[in-house]
Amino acid sequence: MAHIIILSEAPNQAERWASILSKEHKTKVLHDLNKVSENTANATFNLVVIDAKLLDSSFSTLVSLAQLNLKVLVIGQNWSDDNQIEALASGCSGYCEMDTVDQLLLKAANHLLTGDIWIQRHLIPRLINALSELSGDIRKNRHHQQDIENKLTLLSKRELDVAELIKTGESNKAIAAKLNISERTVKAHLTSIFNKLEIPDRLHLALFLKEMSSP
Repeated sequence: MAHIIILSEAPNQAERWASILSKEHKTKVLHDLNKVSENTANATFNLVVIDAKLLDSSFSTLVSLAQLNLKVLVIGQNWSDDNQIEALASGCSGYCEMDTVDQLLLKAANHLLTGDIWIQRHLIPRLINALSELSGDIRKNRHHQQDIENKLTLLSKRELDVAELIKTGESNKAIAAKLNISERTVKAHLTSIFNKLEIPDRLHLALFLKEMSSP
């Protein structure tokens, strides 16, 4: 059971989201963005679900929340692909459309809590490229590149197969089908990969491999 903050200026909306998430998690509703740091100082929270209306155009709010070591799920309405990518590049872990909340909010939250991201699959390659460009200066560091190469030697052949498919944005189900293994086995391989490479989630794994293939 995780601890989740819900941020919305609309009380009825916030309570509806809390009702959905409280089936499996503990929730706390806040209507003031400035109260987040105060609450996280006194208790451990894992995730913030935030109404997109509270975000500014520069997404500086997402950066601030990410700095508090919080995963962030944005609930928006008719966001463009570019907006979604920019939000995730700014520290958000997922985006969910307002009209899908009743069906998908709990599933999206659980994905984020297990180290996954929640975004349309076809956007993942673009997101990886955006993050890769942001870390361009790091890639130019020869010692950093050597460190990546050294860590990759820790992976088994099957783990490398899984990692390569993650880089292309494949889901666990698709990976299982392509490698003729179960989804449970895919998850076990990913856990092992994350531990060996000291990487928190599949998005950072994809970025890690992108850096490896960059000149």
